[in-house]
Amino acid sequence: MVKLDYQQARKVHKLIRKECCNCVDGNCVLLDDVCVQLISQHNIYCNYFLRAVLPLDKNLHAELCSKDAKRCEVCGKHFTPRCNRQKYCDGCSPTKRTEYMRNFMREKRMEC
Repeated sequence: MVKLDYQQARKVHKLIRKECCNCVDGNCVLLDDVCVQLISQHNIYCNYFLRAVLPLDKNLHAELCSKDAKRCEVCGKHFTPRCNRQKYCDGCSPTKRTEYMRNFMREKRMEC
């Protein structure tokens, strides 16, 4: 069972209403009743949601399911690193690289 905080629960509920094909007007087609996942505030109970719907939101999926997830040092978002040294998410990586190269070239010009 995956535990959720308030912000994660809001994202999960929004994702269910928008993307889950089994959820129609807040009711689960498979259960013929109210969607269990929309009722719960602190856990994820629906296996279909975990396997099929949650991977559509990569940040939330990395935050909740990935054991290798790291937090970006710039923006604080969770991401799954491609190698063990990666410190920044895909959005912040080009910016940090540009900043690093700018400082490197500045120091190199000072040496001459």
